[in-house]
Amino acid sequence: MFEEHIDVIQSPSGLGNQKPAPLVLFHDGGGTVFSYHMLGDLRRPVYAISNPHWGKQTCFEGGMPEMARVYVDLMRKAVPSGKIIIGGWSLGGLTSMEVARILADDKQFEVIGIVMIDSVCPLAYNVPPDAFLKIVPHVVEWSENTREETRQAVLKCFADATAMVGVWKLPTWDDSQITGRSLLRPPPVILLKAKEPVPVLEEGVSRVDVVRGDRKLGWDMYREGMIEKVVEIPGHHYNVFVTEWRLEIITDRLKRACLDVEKIHRLRRT
Repeated sequence: MFEEHIDVIQSPSGLGNQKPAPLVLFHDGGGTVFSYHMLGDLRRPVYAISNPHWGKQTCFEGGMPEMARVYVDLMRKAVPSGKIIIGGWSLGGLTSMEVARILADDKQFEVIGIVMIDSVCPLAYNVPPDAFLKIVPHVVEWSENTREETRQAVLKCFADATAMVGVWKLPTWDDSQITGRSLLRPPPVILLKAKEPVPVLEEGVSRVDVVRGDRKLGWDMYREGMIEKVVEIPGHHYNVFVTEWRLEIITDRLKRACLDVEKIHRLRRT
């Protein structure tokens, strides 16, 4: 039903005997994967999953868990079996957590790591309001060529994403139901973190910056030690894929993060 919403955006040749783990990237809050298509060569197969409800009046009524289940089904039809790395920008990183939990003891895929691109832990939003400045709503900056129907589709996806994350119960891991098996643990996570706060038009902070001062963007509130490495990238949350020079840097950081994930996986297996 939704097969057209998984794209093969990189299928490199000339890797010789190397068999790098494919990278599967999930869409951001706007529902599209356009930003991932602008990345440079990551030297591994790269897949991207967009929101199948984009441009429609439907949504994931089952929230984040339903969305993750749909995306796992898409992966089973398009991504080769074996080791994989998953991740994404903003909402895409959160989706990765739910997908990783579904695949924690899977026979087809082994998630060896997650790469989040400036994904803020939702638990950070539970901090009492008086603990930080007023949250200023984000104002989307459109290109003058952006069609009205595109704007409306993106805004609906943003609203749906905010609603889903607002009621999402992050997955638990220490509850293995498989007798004789060790407790399930989350895969290692590498966080690419934007250096700058989002500029706002009034006194306060953007919602994505409520824990900008925390190196791990609040993820220790969820599971301490899960973030293996934090790597800074230029720009703020909403422009890390804007301009050619930022794209070159984020491509390099993402490429290195995937290599780090593979290295961590090898070390844990020895």
